[in-house]
Amino acid sequence: MVAVLSPNERDPYENLAPGYEGVGEFYDLFADNSDLSFYIEYANKCGSPILDIAAGTGRVTFALAKQGHEVVALEQSQSMLSVAKKRLLNSPTAVVDRVTLVAGSMINFELSKNFPLIILPTSFAHALTTEDQLSILKCVYSHLRDDGLFVFDIFPGEMQYENATFEDKPVQLGDSHTVSRSGEIHSDPSKKLMRMDLRYTIRNVTGTIVKVTEGVSGAALIFKSDADYLIEESGFTVEEESGDFEGSPYTPESGRRIFVLRKGD
Repeated sequence: MVAVLSPNERDPYENLAPGYEGVGEFYDLFADNSDLSFYIEYANKCGSPILDIAAGTGRVTFALAKQGHEVVALEQSQSMLSVAKKRLLNSPTAVVDRVTLVAGSMINFELSKNFPLIILPTSFAHALTTEDQLSILKCVYSHLRDDGLFVFDIFPGEMQYENATFEDKPVQLGDSHTVSRSGEIHSDPSKKLMRMDLRYTIRNVTGTIVKVTEGVSGAALIFKSDADYLIEESGFTVEEESGDFEGSPYTPESGRRIFVLRKGD
C-alpha cells in the first residue's frame, strides 16, 4: 500500500490531502449509486438549475441531466474533471446542453448565480477542518435561493473504524483487463481525521499484474455534535434528516446522516 503506519513514523495525518486526485479514472467503477434516485427526486421537486458541488466525475450530474435538468458541476480535482469532460464528449447533445463543468474549490466559490437546489453528495467530509466546512456552508447559503434546498450527506464519525482493510471484487475493463481496489483505513478520533490508502491493480487476461496505481484520500470525522454546530452556525435550518437514502430515521447507529436544509428565518 501507499503507507504502512507505525508508531515510529511521522504523523500519517500531516499534510493529508482530501479527495481522490490521481485516481479519477477508477472512481466510477467502484462508486455506490444507491443515492441517484434520491437526488433525482429532489431535482424533480425543486427544478433547475442545480448546483452539484464536488461533482467529481459527474456521477450525479449526468444522472440529473439525463432526466432533463440543467446542472452546474463544480469540481477541483483535475483527474476527476478529466473523466467528466470525456463523459460530456460522449453524451447526447441534449445532455451536453444541460451540463456546465466548472473548475473550482467547494471551499470558496463564486458563480454569480442562485439555485433552487444545491447538492453535495458524499464529499462534504473532504473539507478537513471546521473552518473549511463552515466556508462551504457560507458559499452554499449565498448561492441558494431563499426558497431553495441544500442536500448533503456525511458518514457519521461515530461509526467509522479506527483501523480497517478492504478489498473489492475485480471489475472488468473494456480491453479484457480487470481492475481491483484494495485499501487501508486509519482514523484518529482525537484529530477528527481519517486516512484511506488506496491501491488499484490492473491485471491482464492471464491474471498478470500490468499496472498498479496508488493514492491517498483524506476525510474529516464529523460527529453528531460537529454537524449540528455547523448547521446552526451557518444559519440553516433542518427541513428533513434521515439515516439512509430510503428515508429511514437517523439514529446513532445509522451509517449515513443525510440532511435537507433551508435558509433560516
